[in-house]
Amino acid sequence: MEVFQEINENKNIAIALGYFDGIHIGHKKIITTLVQQARLKKIKTAVVTFDKNPADYFNEEPTLNIQTFKDRQLILNSLGVDYLYELNFEKYKDLSATEYLRDVLVKNFEPKIIVVGYNHTFGKEKSGNVQLLKEYATNYNYKCIVIPEQKYKNKEEVSSTQIRKRIQYGHLNAIRALLGRYFSVRNSVIKGDKIARTLGYPTANLIWPNSTVKLPYGVYFGYAQFDARMIPALISWGTKPTLTDGNNEVLEAHLYEFNENLYGRIIKVIFVKKLRDQENFGNIRVLATQLQKDYSAFQKWARIVK
Repeated sequence: MEVFQEINENKNIAIALGYFDGIHIGHKKIITTLVQQARLKKIKTAVVTFDKNPADYFNEEPTLNIQTFKDRQLILNSLGVDYLYELNFEKYKDLSATEYLRDVLVKNFEPKIIVVGYNHTFGKEKSGNVQLLKEYATNYNYKCIVIPEQKYKNKEEVSSTQIRKRIQYGHLNAIRALLGRYFSVRNSVIKGDKIARTLGYPTANLIWPNSTVKLPYGVYFGYAQFDARMIPALISWGTKPTLTDGNNEVLEAHLYEFNENLYGRIIKVIFVKKLRDQENFGNIRVLATQLQKDYSAFQKWARIVK
């Protein structure tokens, strides 16, 4: 998949429109429909999105993303998208809906197919919607495909907003159902204080990306993924209140039966199951006893899933 940060002429293709934060099961329906329809016509596909969540221009607080842009790229690539346009929203936010459709999408792509979700909006002050795309379909010679609302357990709307709330509450099973995969965080491994190593549990330490929504602090079972390897991991996420002043967050992953050096490597930490909440144990001796209990429970789990 080719990734562009600027618009260019790439005509007679099929395009999907949206921000696609998280690429949840509703988004996947849009993308898989795009790819399937394009293959029937033997044309290429493109996702046209932005480098910043358009919602930030309407909300007082910045919107935390479910994933990094790199993760968005990797998932779209795995779904068979040919081109990804991550445009600077600032350049286009003042265009009316008709101007954006005519002067950006039609002029540069001459799309044969446009695929969107049922609630997609575009143009200045969200002035464009699905109905407008349908109205101009004949004039601009494209087929407009609208993906209907997707439901979780037949009642809850599948949306990035709902998923962010679920992440903040730590509802891992619901998050997995809504995303269609386990929730994960990706970043480079940094050097830690090595206290966990002295206790017998060496860890890969990461910084949780500031732009992404955070799970509640605690100890989790999951995986560490890098290259083509997926290794069971005992994950600690929080502020280490027993050992520090509690002002700095750190994500630590102890990889099962693994002793290689990962400093500087980019790994993905995947959250599967929560073991317990973060606690302040008062001193390192009590903490070490708890870590033994955590590791014993983790070993049983890791032997099953390895």
